[in-house]
Amino acid sequence: MIPVGSMSTVDLNAGMRFFPQYNTLVSPAALYLPSVAYVVLALWGHRAMKERSVPTWVAPCVKAYNVIQIVVCLYMTVGLLDVLGVPNLFGIGSEYTAAGEWFVFVHYLSKFLDWFDTLWMILKKKSGQQMSFLHLYHHATIGVVWGFLLSVGHGNGTARYGAWINSVTHVLMYGHYLWTSFGLTNPLKRYLTMWQIFQFYSCFVHAICVLFVFAKYETHLPTQLGWFQFCYHITMIYLFTFKLHWVPTFIKGEDTKMQGSASKAEKKTKKA
Repeated sequence: MIPVGSMSTVDLNAGMRFFPQYNTLVSPAALYLPSVAYVVLALWGHRAMKERSVPTWVAPCVKAYNVIQIVVCLYMTVGLLDVLGVPNLFGIGSEYTAAGEWFVFVHYLSKFLDWFDTLWMILKKKSGQQMSFLHLYHHATIGVVWGFLLSVGHGNGTARYGAWINSVTHVLMYGHYLWTSFGLTNPLKRYLTMWQIFQFYSCFVHAICVLFVFAKYETHLPTQLGWFQFCYHITMIYLFTFKLHWVPTFIKGEDTKMQGSASKAEKKTKKA
């Protein structure tokens, strides 16, 4: 089946349609340099914290951060809600509006806020177990994806669906983190993980609908950007399904070696 959606080309110099005053924030330098710096600083911070203790101010800051995330994500959830329809759940063919671009822009900026997830991980000295490849890959690239869509004038219309469902997911996630930060147990934790996986699969289905199933109805989003979403979510589904907790050995580093040495020493002691 050949996709027959919008055959318009992607203009790399188009910029934002309704808020051109913010084009500097979605320029190539703003998209790529911070992401490279994020990965470098995350790895450096992981190493630097090995010889340091956890700061006492981290716990209350994390609680405040969770509240901020819930508020911001609720704002986006409500603002993007009109992308949904019945039976057009993905808003395929929906018009580009100033409100649509604004909330996608806010969503893009929120991806920089998400980098604090990594900071807390490092400061709590849990990065050796929690800073997985998936974590670094997603946090380093998702902002680039949304910023690129905005920079070519297509952070709008049906593309809003991805921003909406991610905002809903983050409300649930940070609600969970806030709840458990008070020492409480969330009996719905396993359903949260299921929802996260569902989120990526739904975005994948969205791309298939845009490219194939309802392609003739999508007259705004260029087909190339549909393929962009399709390919990106294949990587996310693979990593979330098969490599969810994979932390590369260059991040585990000395921790892995120390655990291995301790295990060998313990075995020798038992034999003795």
